[in-house]
Amino acid sequence: MDRMSSIKLAIDNEYRERDFYLKEAKRSKNPVVIRLLETLAQEELDHANWIGELHGKLVKDGAWPQDVSLQMKDTTLHAELKKLDYRAEATSRHDDSDVACLKAAIDFEKDAADFYTEIAGRCDNPQEQKFFSFLSKVEHDHMVSIKDSLAYLEDPEAWFESSEHAGMDGA
Repeated sequence: MDRMSSIKLAIDNEYRERDFYLKEAKRSKNPVVIRLLETLAQEELDHANWIGELHGKLVKDGAWPQDVSLQMKDTTLHAELKKLDYRAEATSRHDDSDVACLKAAIDFEKDAADFYTEIAGRCDNPQEQKFFSFLSKVEHDHMVSIKDSLAYLEDPEAWFESSEHAGMDGA
């Protein structure tokens, strides 16, 4: 796959993930799931726009730009989830569709991370390689956040008891 096709596929993938997250956020009744999915949808839109800017530079210049920033705003998933009263919202209006949605989201993010890792491994240009490696890390971070949220939905008590989450519930 050539560079332009890879970037176009990456943009399409970001929009597809965004659409999925928005659709599922409208379906869910659980405030934690809704907040997570809406935040993910916004981040996927940010990614698509960022990759689209790169695509525009490649089309215009015909070469990999030297000024591609490998910084995006920090992932806000945990910050957004911290705003909720977890204990009050732990399982309210939670259903099996929420769990299935998060499991599908984990697969989406894993596939995207693997895709970007594969592309990075085929790049000769160091800037290009760093770009796709960075995208892989961002998608991996999403996957980790979604897995954490799934663990919360599946067993809130165990999630609250976990020492790594002690700071997130206000304790």
